[in-house]
Amino acid sequence: MAGVGHFVSAEAQAVYLRLYDVTLMGIPGQRESVDVSTTYGQVRVYRYGADDGVPIVLLHGRAGTSVMWEQNIPGLAEKHPVYAIDVLGEPGRSVQTLPIRSSEEQAVWLNETLAELGLAKAHVSGVSGGAWLAFNLALHAPERIASLALVEPANVFARFDWRFLLGGFALVPGLPDGVGARYLQWVAGGVPIQQPAGRLVMAGLRDYRMKLPMPSYGTDDALRSVQVPTLALLGGRSVVHDPLKAAHRAQSFLPDNQTELWPEAGHGLPAEFPEQFNTRLLEFLGGQP
Repeated sequence: MAGVGHFVSAEAQAVYLRLYDVTLMGIPGQRESVDVSTTYGQVRVYRYGADDGVPIVLLHGRAGTSVMWEQNIPGLAEKHPVYAIDVLGEPGRSVQTLPIRSSEEQAVWLNETLAELGLAKAHVSGVSGGAWLAFNLALHAPERIASLALVEPANVFARFDWRFLLGGFALVPGLPDGVGARYLQWVAGGVPIQQPAGRLVMAGLRDYRMKLPMPSYGTDDALRSVQVPTLALLGGRSVVHDPLKAAHRAQSFLPDNQTELWPEAGHGLPAEFPEQFNTRLLEFLGGQP
């Protein structure tokens, strides 16, 4: 999809960014903001936590921004340096300046971001679309990745469920916010959308026009090519894809994987079970060289 992501108006952008800043302030701990120049635009990164240890890079789901990790960052930052990235081409503080037309170009801006941050190797963790970005980086720049955590990855282990795609029409501009909120709550496994983070997602989906390509499917050969240790977490109540099929393909084709199906979790697993997710991720990292 050609074009550059943008807000529908300067006024909508200003309202969104005010809400963004207020929501960001809710994340405890010392925060360093960094703007990284890449081929496709300026990427906003937030650094938290310890100076020592393998860095953890966090990639949010669609329109979630770095704020979606608000319940996870404090616990993770106690043990590792944490870098939360606002995905380029989505609502947030990153600013896209050139069209991103392919999976390869998606990997370019992310790889350039990590290089500019001085991260020779990092543990890359993502949820939903962010998990796809992490997986995609492993295909195109494997040398950058120490290990992966793929949480409910979009279109990687299983294709999108048609009900999820059809339900996306609830987010069409012009419909009442309540319609979109109910859809997002359904995607999140019925868990009420948190405020103000939920309002931020709704505002981004309503007032920002994304121009990014559809995430490419994770073929058998693509999964086999991922040689780094990979933690794959799937929600048993996910409506985005078939979680049983996703778990089976992850176990069958990823060469070095720890795959788990969390029966009570939906698509928003890290936010639904923040303490359990943090514990499991840190345990996984503790087992890596």
